[in-house]
Amino acid sequence: MFTTMHFVILGICFVGATVILYFLKKKQVKLEKMMTIMVIVTVFSELGKVLARIDVVDGKALLASEFLPFHLCSIQLFLIWYLKFFCKNKKIQETLLAFMYPTCFLGGLMALIIATVDPVSFANPDIYEYFGYHMMMVVLGLYIPLTKQVEFNFKTLVKTGALLLIVFFFSIYLNSMFTHLTPTNFFFSAFPPLDGLPYLNFTFFGYVFADEKIGWIFYILKLMFLGLVLVTLSYLPFLLKKSVKDSALTA
Repeated sequence: MFTTMHFVILGICFVGATVILYFLKKKQVKLEKMMTIMVIVTVFSELGKVLARIDVVDGKALLASEFLPFHLCSIQLFLIWYLKFFCKNKKIQETLLAFMYPTCFLGGLMALIIATVDPVSFANPDIYEYFGYHMMMVVLGLYIPLTKQVEFNFKTLVKTGALLLIVFFFSIYLNSMFTHLTPTNFFFSAFPPLDGLPYLNFTFFGYVFADEKIGWIFYILKLMFLGLVLVTLSYLPFLLKKSVKDSALTA
C-alpha cells in the first residue's frame, strides 16, 4: 500500500498545505477570494485529468467513466462553483460550507493516504494532478473554519451527516449507471478502495459470508459508520468549545 515514494509525496503535500494555510491566514484571505482560487484549481485539475486520461479510438474521444467527477472530493468542484457564482442564500451557503469542511478535509486526506493513482512516482504525470488537487481539498477544508463564517454546532453536524448519507446513497445509482462502460466506484460504495484493508472489506469480524451480497451490506454499514464517526470527530472541537462557552454563560 505504502512505498517510500508515497511517503515522500505525502511529506511534500503536508509541507505544501501547511505553507499555503499559513499565508492564507497571514494575509487574512476572505472566503470569497479563496473560492476564486479554488475555481482556478478545479479548472486546471479537470483539464489536466481530461487531457491525460481521455482515449481517442476510432475517431471518438471518450473519458473513462471512472474519472467522472462523482467522488467525494471531485463533487466539491460543483459546490465550489455554485457557491462562487450562483448561491446567494446565506443559510444554504452556511449549510454547504459546513458540509465541505469535513468532506474536503477528511476526503482529501484519505485520498492522499489511500492513493488510487498508480504508480506513485514522479515519473507518472497523473500524480501531480491527483496529489495537487487533493492537497488543495485539505487546505480548503481546514480554511473554512478559520474564516469563522460558519457556526459548527450539533444542528450543522446533523445536516452534514444527512447530506453525506444522501449523496452516498445516490452513488450506488451512479455506479450502476456507468458500470457497463468501465467499472466505477464512486464513494467506494461498489467495493473497497483497496484490497486487503483490515476494516473496509466484505467480511464481518473476519467471517466470510456465503452470500456476497450480505458481505457487501455489512461493508456499506461499516463504511457509513466510519464516515459518520470521522465527521463527528471533526466537529468535536467546536462542539466542546460551544459546550464550555454555554456552561460559562449559565454559571
